Amino acid sequence: MEDKIINLLHMARKAGKLKSGYDACERSCFSNDAKLVIYASDIAERTKKHLLNLANAYNVKIVKYGFKTLFGSEFKTRDIGIICIEDANFAKGILQSIG
Repeated sequence: MEDKIINLLHMARKAGKLKSGYDACERSCFSNDAKLVIYASDIAERTKKHLLNLANAYNVKIVKYGFKTLFGSEFKTRDIGIICIEDANFAKGILQSIG
C-alpha cells in the first residue's frame, strides 16, 4: 500500500503537480491549484493547526500520512512535512490508496 502512494507521489512530482513545503502549498491553495494537502504525522501542532485552517478556507482535502523523514528520503532532500498535489487524478488515487 505504501509503495503505491509513494509511486503516485513520484509520478506527480515528475509531472510538475507536486509542491513541497508550507509556503509552496500555501501559494497553491491561494491560487486554487491545490487538490490535496498531505501532512506528516510529526509536524508541529501549530503548523498543523494553520494548515487545517488553510485547507478548510480554500476547500482543499487534507490527509495525514507518513513522517517528515519518509518524504525527505524519498525525494532526496531535507525532511518535508507538507506536500501538496495539484492534479485531481493523482489526488484521487492517493486518497483511495490511503483509505
